Amino acid sequence: MSSKIDDLVSTAVAGGPPLFFPQPEGEIHYNFDQGNPATETFPLAALAALEDDVRREVGGPSYDYFDAATGYEELVLGWRGLRGVLADRFAARDGRQLDPMNLILTSGSVQGIALVAKAFVDPGDVVLVEAATFPYAVRFFEAAGAEIVPVPVDSDGMDVEALDATIEELLRSGRRSKLIYTIPTFQLPTGTCLSLERRRRLVEIANRHRVMVHEDNVYAELRYDGDPLPTLFSLDQGGLVVQSDSFSKTVAPALRLGWVLGSHQAIAAVGAVRQDLGVNQHLARVMARFTESGMLDRHIGEIRKVYRAKRDTAVAGLREHCAEWVDFTVPDGSFFLWLRISEQIDWDAAAARVAEAGVYCRPGERFSGDAGGGRFLRMAFSNVSTETIAEGVAALGRALKASVR
Repeated sequence: MSSKIDDLVSTAVAGGPPLFFPQPEGEIHYNFDQGNPATETFPLAALAALEDDVRREVGGPSYDYFDAATGYEELVLGWRGLRGVLADRFAARDGRQLDPMNLILTSGSVQGIALVAKAFVDPGDVVLVEAATFPYAVRFFEAAGAEIVPVPVDSDGMDVEALDATIEELLRSGRRSKLIYTIPTFQLPTGTCLSLERRRRLVEIANRHRVMVHEDNVYAELRYDGDPLPTLFSLDQGGLVVQSDSFSKTVAPALRLGWVLGSHQAIAAVGAVRQDLGVNQHLARVMARFTESGMLDRHIGEIRKVYRAKRDTAVAGLREHCAEWVDFTVPDGSFFLWLRISEQIDWDAAAARVAEAGVYCRPGERFSGDAGGGRFLRMAFSNVSTETIAEGVAALGRALKASVR
């Protein structure tokens, strides 16, 4: 026997299904939708060997909620050993003093975003985001009761002068800007990098207006060309920048190990809203050894070669088959190309032909929340072979050519 429970569910449930990206009904031959890492890059043998080492040397305590010696700290913040290894890594990267209390371990970077939203956003607060951005982050901020205000993005990343003007305008109307969420390095979905000048300016604006900054750094290690830019966290002296990242894109998503990096006070705030009893202590020990031994850096060096080749194949194909009808900028890193479809193309007709050819890219409106992204496609090249990329881009070109007005 069953009965309806519509009157018993929460407001969040009644508001609609969880965020997901439905696949088209037709058969997909060339799937450029999901920005997943390539399964062939997963360091299976190395991780298995390290798991065996931890199991043999540490035993049962590695499967407990926390190390008895540190107790509650690890239940909230995660295994201190990995936090210490990561603190040393980021201290060397950013040229500043860090310790384990500067980090909280999370179930991927997405949980870090959710915890930051809970820690710093109250109903009615304004969260400023890039005009096209990671939709899961927007969903978390909305769940915290935030008003989402978009800021334009151009070839140098977030328009920080527009950001400053927007914060000033909000102040005049009595609305409080509480948090800036940005992906400054290989922005999702555009692939742009916030210039050094704008990075410094953004940090200055945040400190002048006393606004927290959430720096999503999840793609930064995936750089194939050019020199790294300093993180917003490294440029901030006011304790207002928190940075989320994870092993998902560089090692393997199923590890579900990420972190938030910030000042002691900011991390304590994030820890105060945590209620899930922490992360996998066993895998935290494994990843500490993987990182500290130098395996992580060697692995990142290898996967950069794999993804650079895939990016270059996609770029060459687009230039050969789609150059008349698609504009894009070659990104220096990440998993994506952001394609703008020419006005010469009858997009409704092209979309039907693209689907019929079995080519699937993620529609641009999925990142902007409105029809403004309708002539954009995000092409993920990371989790398909170079052969599939070449064939799929050629099929896309044929569909576009057949749809010229």
